[in-house]
Amino acid sequence: MNPLRRISEQLRQMRWAQVLIELVLLVLGILIALAVDDWMQERRDARMERDYLQLLVRDLERDDEILKEFISFEELQTNDGIEAYRALRKTVAPADREAVAARLSRLTSRRTLRLVRATYTDLVSTGNLRLISNPVLRDRVVKYYEETDRRIAIVDRNNQFFVDQTYAAYLSNTGLVAPRPTNNLPASDAAMGEFAARLGVPVAEGSDPLWRLSTSAPEYEVLVGKVWQRTSVSFQAIKNVEVAAEQAAEMRQAISAELATRWRE
Repeated sequence: MNPLRRISEQLRQMRWAQVLIELVLLVLGILIALAVDDWMQERRDARMERDYLQLLVRDLERDDEILKEFISFEELQTNDGIEAYRALRKTVAPADREAVAARLSRLTSRRTLRLVRATYTDLVSTGNLRLISNPVLRDRVVKYYEETDRRIAIVDRNNQFFVDQTYAAYLSNTGLVAPRPTNNLPASDAAMGEFAARLGVPVAEGSDPLWRLSTSAPEYEVLVGKVWQRTSVSFQAIKNVEVAAEQAAEMRQAISAELATRWRE
């Protein structure tokens, strides 16, 4: 038999209705499998989103503690700077010189500000930022971290220039005031106390070269100006960090509201 004729005969004998049903069932099976897979992926994404949001809240709570500690430190620095500046603008009585010298010495220290970014860094680096399904909330998270980074960069640059290079370096290079074992950082203050005890040679009160200068001496006037600059840096840092703390609190509340709305316990 002619092969073409045999194939044509077989096609005429096929049960087309059954073939059509089997084809429909096959397509339906594939569609159902895809739908189930999409549903499971959505559930996995939702769980990951919830976990990320909870971690962001945890990070922001830790940020709140860090920012409060930083503000407390800068408040002490600002107070030291104001009191030292006021004292230096007039003749300092011998009985007050040690207190002023201690304040001037404490102003050489500064605190580095670093916030917790582990969760946000992971969201960005892995591309999982897309898992935050609320676009408004997602944009707020990005904006918060970008603005906070800028504020921290400003604080760091001011500290590096006005505290490290302008004030601390000047005090160290001129030797107008000897270092004191005192600090507004509790952990550092304790360590400096131990070091001073091991050194065993305390600074003699009133012996600093600063007190041998007249209030009109160039070195004296330069120091007064640098104390003003140094103090203003701490004051500006407080204002910047207060804004960051307020934004962190608002961000934490927004994320907590999202969690409460979508994942009620």
